[in-house]
Amino acid sequence: MLAAMFAMVFLSHAQSDQKRVATTQQKQTAGHTIRIFDQNGRPAVSGMPSGTGQVFDVAVGQGGDVFVPDTLNISVGDTVRWTWAESGHSVTSGPPCVADSQYCSPDDNNCAAGILSNVGTVYEHTFAEPGSYSYHCAAHCIIGMRGVINVSGGCTPSGWSAGPDMPTVLVRAVGVYFQADGNFYTMGGRISDAVGDDFQHVLQYNPTSNSWTQMASTLPDNEMNNMACGVLAVSGTPLIYCVGGSAATQTTATARVFTYDPATDTPALLGSDDWPGDAGGTILPGGFTVANNKLYIMGGFNINVASTNEIWEFDPSAAAGSRWTQKVNTPEGIMYAPTCTIDGAIYVGGASDWDPVGATVIDTTNSFSFDPVANTIGTIAAIPRATGETRALTFNGQMYVMGGGRVAPNPSNEVDIYDPGTNTWTTGDPFSNARRNFPTDTDGTTRIWLSGGYDVDGATPLASMEIFCAAGATPTPTPSPTATPTAIPSATPTVTPSVPPSATPSATPTATQSPTATPRVTPRPRPTPFPRPTP
Repeated sequence: MLAAMFAMVFLSHAQSDQKRVATTQQKQTAGHTIRIFDQNGRPAVSGMPSGTGQVFDVAVGQGGDVFVPDTLNISVGDTVRWTWAESGHSVTSGPPCVADSQYCSPDDNNCAAGILSNVGTVYEHTFAEPGSYSYHCAAHCIIGMRGVINVSGGCTPSGWSAGPDMPTVLVRAVGVYFQADGNFYTMGGRISDAVGDDFQHVLQYNPTSNSWTQMASTLPDNEMNNMACGVLAVSGTPLIYCVGGSAATQTTATARVFTYDPATDTPALLGSDDWPGDAGGTILPGGFTVANNKLYIMGGFNINVASTNEIWEFDPSAAAGSRWTQKVNTPEGIMYAPTCTIDGAIYVGGASDWDPVGATVIDTTNSFSFDPVANTIGTIAAIPRATGETRALTFNGQMYVMGGGRVAPNPSNEVDIYDPGTNTWTTGDPFSNARRNFPTDTDGTTRIWLSGGYDVDGATPLASMEIFCAAGATPTPTPSPTATPTAIPSATPTVTPSVPPSATPSATPTATQSPTATPRVTPRPRPTPFPRPTP
């Protein structure tokens, strides 16, 4: 009888304390059986985290419709434990208000449904791959109940090292990191500038096996060059969307949109909602990036005529026939523009332009920001060097502009880093082989992949790959001179920035060790640009 009374008192006391959820980030000792899942929703081996993993607590609905804390910085192998302080909430992975089915409460099943749980629910997830993992409450995302888990580590050696060559040389393809399976993909491109050498295939790089695979499917058409691609989720399923493009040597461009599902190796034409920015059939997409599960195209290239300045927003969840919305124009015409998204704001650092006198593509330092919600343009410090025909990547809350450029001394191997919190530019470790028009992407916290592109001569296609790993200590970046900022259009990033450390030699014999110093690179002599561009 006394034992029964004690149990009732203990249960009552536990229920009264359910709202007091610990949020201190510290190692926990499990005192009960828990279910652990990896980042793909599979049960972890033995149901327990690795011996080096830690458990981090997040309170769901403590003090309102919020996650406390709403941002966690953890390492590969760590587990996040969400505990419900009030009823009527979910933990649903994916960009704001869209499920991507990578993980979800209560049991990683039927994520798109956004199942709500009651007070006292405990849900845990172990993160086995680095990256930035967004999530939200399905019921309250629209009012800002969102969170992010930044997972670092899990790669060696630190710095830049050589990866395996691609199965073929490749230029003008788009690199896409697909977080759902942890692989890096190249979409389309061409193997040379000759007519008919367009590459209608997808290459997959698997970081675990450190190997490339050419996927079996064939992409919808031969207009595979200079596309705009990004990962968007619809009804709980993430897919790669690609817009626009042209065939080698041609002066016409397509406006079509297609999807590619890496899980099934299936491409499919959207069948509607062609890109309005190419209504005339001669315009290639300019810069591109994904923000809030929407694809943005910034400017474009009216082939061998001029750059354009329209901004278009593509919403995959909108009704057919209404997926595109035109936004405010860019400050000037831009094309092949390094573009990325940081904390919901879009940044451009450098861009190509068209020189009508020389009839060729040139590099510029055009730099600005764009707020897709307010639909406004902001000013930022100009990138210290002219570049274009490359990508900008979001890496630990900063913009990394990756080499590129056409006009001597470009193409470059320089990595220029923009910090929106301070409106300043720095330089990180350069990669080994200067190049332009190459596929590249990042997991956002730990690794950057790049491959192919035109060699330093601006004409020879490459098959080589380089991989950056931010596994070591973070040195203090070397500032680059910038103009006095006139505005800082976005909030200070919540993630501690990481600048590429000095590279260590790779085990791969062909790897080239990166310099240990971080000052700006002194470029080696380059040939003058060839007179007639090939779009």
